[in-house]
Amino acid sequence: MKFMAYYLLDSYKKHKIGRKMLEFALEKLSTKNYPKVGLWVLSSNENAIHFYKKLGFSDTGIVKEENLGEIITESFFTKEI
Repeated sequence: MKFMAYYLLDSYKKHKIGRKMLEFALEKLSTKNYPKVGLWVLSSNENAIHFYKKLGFSDTGIVKEENLGEIITESFFTKEI
């Protein structure tokens, strides 16, 4: 299972809403017998990387670049559930 996008407006950050949303999604996925979940995160987004690592995600070392008018680099993280 892969999350395609997971964003939170700045005004909702620091209220643990993002954590609760992700924990809810992970709990639902675990009841569906998904063994692992993966997500892409912008390699430059240190706050998001820290957030996912705190929740038990690991950097796989897989990196991709996409041209969306400019080159963006993303890293792939996974978590056993």
